[in-house]
Amino acid sequence: MATLDDDDDFVPRRRTQLMGPAAQAKALAEATARLAARRQRDALPHRIETPRLVLRAPIRGDVPELVKLADNKAIADRLTRLPHPYTRADGIGFVEIIAQRPDERPYAITLDDQFIGVVGFHLVVGELPEIGYWLGEPYWGRGIMSEAVKGLTEAAFATHLFPRIKGRALASNAGSLNVMQKAGFVRVGEGPDPAGRDRPTVYLELEQPKWS
Repeated sequence: MATLDDDDDFVPRRRTQLMGPAAQAKALAEATARLAARRQRDALPHRIETPRLVLRAPIRGDVPELVKLADNKAIADRLTRLPHPYTRADGIGFVEIIAQRPDERPYAITLDDQFIGVVGFHLVVGELPEIGYWLGEPYWGRGIMSEAVKGLTEAAFATHLFPRIKGRALASNAGSLNVMQKAGFVRVGEGPDPAGRDRPTVYLELEQPKWS
């Protein structure tokens, strides 16, 4: 067993460093912003129902279908954050680690109790929440993602904590742009791919309706 005599650095490593007023103010502002982001996450409903879909938290039982659908280059090429190939370890990591983070609020999209994709928010301290999504290729072209995005944004606005929501899509991804524009998002600019690849990206925002 280690003792103080065994380790001369034991006490200095645990000595609290005093912060000046500026550092204290910065730390307080950062903590307040983190709490605000966590409040947004926790205010969102655990379950959202639309005419055809149920949006709920991802669970371990989703992993087999998650991996089957997400391991698709046609999907990965349209996204910034989805790895390819997509392995079982990626699926477990998504459900048990990423989905539990305070800056993430993903929902499994289910149709007739079957996992078919993901929609959710990435919550960045000091920035607008960003919507993201993907849908298994067998379910494309049926208006499912438009329904899921509409359901999520309406639930977010009902909390009165989301005055605006942002989103982005590759300029070449007409399907994703159509989904957001159908949900009411408007283009606010264009720029490079955040992943650093040379792919023009369209940035969009959705403002909370004044009557909501």
